[in-house]
Amino acid sequence: MGGGIIGKFIYFWIFLLGGLFIAKFLGIADTARNMAVLSLSLAIVYIGWNVLRAKGQQKAAERKPAPALAKQNHHKKKKR
Repeated sequence: MGGGIIGKFIYFWIFLLGGLFIAKFLGIADTARNMAVLSLSLAIVYIGWNVLRAKGQQKAAERKPAPALAKQNHHKKKKR
């Protein structure tokens, strides 16, 4: 589910709401200004994390060697 755009959208909101809930629970986000700053910070962290993860996957795909073709022997059996 997380590979598509809908999955990323859902995971973004889960991440954002989870971060805001934890901040409210710990008493960090007590004012509207703090909530706005925290929301923006969480959004930047989530987007940056996904960009870095996508670049890492792209580099890993580039480094992965192409699968070698299986050696096929099409020669007929020699008659003696």
